[in-house]
Amino acid sequence: MYPYDMAMRRAEALLDIGNSAAAIDALRDALTAEPDDPYPHLLLARALRQQGRIEGALYEADQAIALSPMWSAAHLERSQTLMLKQRQRQALQSADHAIELAPDSAAAHLVRAGILRVTGRRRESQDSLRIAQQLAPTSPEVIAEFGYSALEDGRTADVAAAGREILSLNPNHDAGLVLTGHAQLMSGNTDEAVQLALAALAQAPTDINALSLLASAKMKGNLIGGLWWRWNSLMIRLGQTRAIFVAVAVWVIHRWAILGSQDLGMPDEVGSIIAILYLAFVICILSAGTIVNRMVAKEMAQVRLKPRF
Repeated sequence: MYPYDMAMRRAEALLDIGNSAAAIDALRDALTAEPDDPYPHLLLARALRQQGRIEGALYEADQAIALSPMWSAAHLERSQTLMLKQRQRQALQSADHAIELAPDSAAAHLVRAGILRVTGRRRESQDSLRIAQQLAPTSPEVIAEFGYSALEDGRTADVAAAGREILSLNPNHDAGLVLTGHAQLMSGNTDEAVQLALAALAQAPTDINALSLLASAKMKGNLIGGLWWRWNSLMIRLGQTRAIFVAVAVWVIHRWAILGSQDLGMPDEVGSIIAILYLAFVICILSAGTIVNRMVAKEMAQVRLKPRF
């Protein structure tokens, strides 16, 4: 067996068991023997992405594309790496290109569905997800995307069911652990959610969904974050129309309280306190999303510092 073949078999076996650090060494050996082969560049991009080494992963994905411009898998790897850099528009372009090159790729449609979901384009996301489901109905990744869609709608039972179904296929699947963790968090079991997030990160250290679960669980554990989390969960469960009515009702109640305090002859300070509390509530709601994103970025940075996490 040639050194290249030996290195590639070893790298593939190591990636299958999640040992990306050793796989990287084997892939570099393969590239020494065959520097113009796009396949080791692709696997190296995947291994680096799993370790949180995003810039290196993007470089290797671009190398694979340069060597094989019509290879759908290379464009798909680039799309997934760009999502970790929060470059959603470019990630979507790469996913679309991957679909153009391989229309029957369930993975490409699934990645596209995930990008559209996180950018708020729910209807288009559902269309892509349905195509992926037709192409690969029993894929854990497809089931996971349905679970994340249910999560955004606040359907705890469906989130838990998706997690259970995935874990029945693979007890260590990161998406199954994350969805089960979200179901636990939605049910008020914060400690269990944290443990499941950590278990998922042990399988996939750069999984944004696992990092988001961990950040959400930590945020729910503090006073302000917990209040925002419960308010946000309530709005999701109510749906868009009812949520708007509730938000308007909160504003009306705050105005009524201020005017009522004046009619009752209370000191002006009472009205000022009510106004300050309402303003603090609004600031908390508006800024909490940014705080969660920063917590996710912090968790990502810690993962990069600990590649064997």
